[in-house]
Amino acid sequence: MFVQEFEATGINAGTYQYLAGQQAYRSAGVESMVCDSELARVRERPAPWAGLHVCTVSLRVVDQSVSARNSYSTPVSVMINCPPAASAPADHCIMVGFYAMPNRIVY
Repeated sequence: MFVQEFEATGINAGTYQYLAGQQAYRSAGVESMVCDSELARVRERPAPWAGLHVCTVSLRVVDQSVSARNSYSTPVSVMINCPPAASAPADHCIMVGFYAMPNRIVY
């Protein structure tokens, strides 16, 4: 699953060597975030347990190399497990999944 999600961000084994040679890097920052009942799909199908949160995050991404700079926005879905979930740490939340493929993004 993680290979598919990583490749959905635009990087795969074939492009990695080329990008490394171009001193390429990617940075991202959050533009907006909506979670849980703010999302139509989550209202239709709520999280299966208390403490599991689903968010759609709009990221502002900058791809930069020695020869080019490209800026764009993209959505990703993030699943976060927080107390009171039995499987969450007692004092903080943890990310348990993310989806970058268009058919898995929650709106």
